[in-house]
Amino acid sequence: MEQRIKDPTHTERRSENLMGSEASQSQWQIVLAEDNPADVGLVRYALHEHAIDCDLRVIVDGEEALSFITGLDLDSRLRCPDLLLLDLHLPKRDGNEILKRLRTSERCSRTPVVVLTSFDANIGLQDADKNAPIHYFPKSPSLEQFLRLGHIIKEVIGRSTSC
Repeated sequence: MEQRIKDPTHTERRSENLMGSEASQSQWQIVLAEDNPADVGLVRYALHEHAIDCDLRVIVDGEEALSFITGLDLDSRLRCPDLLLLDLHLPKRDGNEILKRLRTSERCSRTPVVVLTSFDANIGLQDADKNAPIHYFPKSPSLEQFLRLGHIIKEVIGRSTSC
């Protein structure tokens, strides 16, 4: 199995291939919309620690996330992600707007979402509830608690692929 943990400041450059036909159908396709390089590194570490074999696409701002969803709707050759990990507090456009756009997507509206939140994100959670995300994950300053994200990802993806 290929080692996928990289420098936390590294963003994927193969992004055009990650969701396309070149990506392995046996691997999960996960999109992470997160602008904090440290949190990106922690997500990668959680994926590694839980042996989650996936293609991870990192999107660092809200406009890029909206363009990505629009691109999926426009090109039926592109595969919808198996999971979106979404930070509510992104630059340019916030996570609530991205979640609303995803839920109105012609092709990918049923993509499972794990909303990554700060402990002080209660206002954002109220808005996100209207868009039916699958799970909320509070970002924790504790590495041990943050690594629970890997278990949640397995649970959410397993639930969506068993249907």
